[in-house]
Amino acid sequence: MTNRKGGLSKVFDYFCNEDPFAEGLSPCPGCPLELALRLLGKILGSQDLVMTGTPSCSNPVMTGQNVGAWHRLTAYCTLMTGAAANATGLSRQYRRSGQDATVVCFNGDGCAADIGFQALSGAAERGENFIYVCYDNEGYMNTGVQRSGTTPIGAKTATTPVGPKQRGKSTRRKNLPLLMAMHRIPYAATATLSHLEDFAKKLLKAKEKKNEGLAYIHLFAPCPTGWGVPTHQAIEVCRNAVRTNYFPLWEAEKGIFTLTHQVKKPKPIMEYTRLIKKYNHLKEDELERIQEEVDYEYEFLRHLTEFRKCVATKHQTAGE
Repeated sequence: MTNRKGGLSKVFDYFCNEDPFAEGLSPCPGCPLELALRLLGKILGSQDLVMTGTPSCSNPVMTGQNVGAWHRLTAYCTLMTGAAANATGLSRQYRRSGQDATVVCFNGDGCAADIGFQALSGAAERGENFIYVCYDNEGYMNTGVQRSGTTPIGAKTATTPVGPKQRGKSTRRKNLPLLMAMHRIPYAATATLSHLEDFAKKLLKAKEKKNEGLAYIHLFAPCPTGWGVPTHQAIEVCRNAVRTNYFPLWEAEKGIFTLTHQVKKPKPIMEYTRLIKKYNHLKEDELERIQEEVDYEYEFLRHLTEFRKCVATKHQTAGE
């Protein structure tokens, strides 16, 4: 990895541990999930890292296959309905025994946004002490590319097909990271694999905040197999998701929002959708609908970042 000036990317400065994963893993070719897992181990360190997850694309990596696991981490797998409850039990037991373990609940959007959302929201409300990372590939990719709550409007999946009576998903996506931030937890953030230093900083901040309550990171992770993306273009999809404001990068500390990467001249949404086959059926008016959704969500987010200034001004005025 090199930066624009030809030097080594600064993300290497955040590596504090050797890669805890084997050289060969199970994800499909080009899947950014593997990169995400390797970064977690290298940045958070494997000495006190405890991973927990559910049946998903990451499950074969975390639990292993045949006679052994593919990593040197402590890991525990549970059902999708109780992922956050499982992480709660682990973190409480480690704290009770005096061990400062970093428990990371690592799950896909199907678990985080749908099947396991009740447990996740409850853990956020109670202020449980662990990190929850949702890798969002916008569907149930492990079981056949079905739609999930985070699947965007217009997207073609196995359960939102394209035909005479349907044009992909007819409803908008659930903005899960915003929902989590509205719990006013110590830390919530978005991240993606095209902006690795941003992701690294947020992982470390989440580790700092997890002793204050739940820390949540929503990781945009395209699925080349389910989305119809060439195996060498997954990171380019991530990059264009940010450039078009389809997936803006931000963080929120106890409900106070900050953009961590601002796009001065956003590209039209077609620069993003043209790379992905699940959108290749869309006509001009349908792309305009998606553009409207993107513009609305970004403007809503931008106003939330300005709310921070309003609160500061109000407190300053009250103190005068």
